Amino acid sequence: MTNFWKVNGKWRIGRFIIITILLVLVSCFLYTFHQKILRQLYLEEHLEQQYGLKKDEYQIKSYFSKFGYDCILVLHDEPRTSYDFNVRETNGDYYAVYLGHHFLDPSEEFIDFREPKHPEFEQFKDEP
Repeated sequence: MTNFWKVNGKWRIGRFIIITILLVLVSCFLYTFHQKILRQLYLEEHLEQQYGLKKDEYQIKSYFSKFGYDCILVLHDEPRTSYDFNVRETNGDYYAVYLGHHFLDPSEEFIDFREPKHPEFEQFKDEP
């Protein structure tokens, strides 16, 4: 009579647990990646509708942070400044929140570069 938990002297349940853990990890990664892409596309569409920014005028990077999904926008005409946005979801609808700007090169030769060229993001309102 064969034991269900052992095959040729090895534990069968261990393989099942490892495969289950791997499937859960891959599923979590795919879900996070999918949400990141959806929110980035939403922000790109919203920037085009509200500010007329085309996709070839900026570079956008999105990542998962402890506050949700954040996007960093770097405009080609202003390469030393990044604009931060957080894209959130409420009741199935996305909305973006402007978090502020950061200077990418704070060296001494660019010390007079204090204000961003695009202050219109300060009035960025997209809350539900």
